[in-house]
Amino acid sequence: MAFSDRDRRIFATTDWEIMQRAHNQASRLLDRCPKTHERCNDLARIIMAIFESGVRDEDELAAMAANRELNVLAGRGHFQKPFPLRNVPIAASESRTEH
Repeated sequence: MAFSDRDRRIFATTDWEIMQRAHNQASRLLDRCPKTHERCNDLARIIMAIFESGVRDEDELAAMAANRELNVLAGRGHFQKPFPLRNVPIAASESRTEH
């Protein structure tokens, strides 16, 4: 992943490993190289932000980050179906019916 030395000092080694695996998985979902793609650093920052918000599951991190990247691509006119999130509970306050 394209994290800097400063980033490595902020996070514990186990946290770093979770984010690294999530970055690799998100890159695979997006069908791009995790080291050389022009947006690999942006994807790394997205993963860090999601991780800092409390998401620790690497599968969820990867899918959420990849979907956020799809939003960037959609803004540029490239549309793709979002990646499914697993084990994400629906908030009790969300209504499933239209009023």
